[in-house]
Amino acid sequence: MSYYTGQAKSLEASGHYFMAAVALAFAVETGVLVYLLVEFGDDNGGELQVPPSVGFSDLIEAADEVNVLGAPIDCPSHARDDDQRPKYLARDAVDKIRLFRNLIHPGRALKESYDPRTFDQDKLSELWEMAESVMHSLMYHL
Repeated sequence: MSYYTGQAKSLEASGHYFMAAVALAFAVETGVLVYLLVEFGDDNGGELQVPPSVGFSDLIEAADEVNVLGAPIDCPSHARDDDQRPKYLARDAVDKIRLFRNLIHPGRALKESYDPRTFDQDKLSELWEMAESVMHSLMYHL
């Protein structure tokens, strides 16, 4: 996860906002996957097992089943060192991140008439806030 977050920061610093957002979406997907693997591995007392389907929507569904994306946002974020509260409910944010991430596929982008050149720093800032909200929820449930 830290690899993708680092890449997102690097890409943002160089002005490549769309690609930074894609890397950030991969970081969120990785965070959800790792959380589920660790939690289910610990619960089962065995090695981490990658499930047969690891699509982002499958991961979200699995996280929903154990209510991992439902942390309250009326408390300081568990993903920050300051007292700021998360801006979004993780469950709402993670689907938006997934839908955005799917735009990496050229066919999907064409079908939705999406132009990646329109993705700017403000949109990336909002995506960072959504990603932080998801990370808050995962950390809240550790």
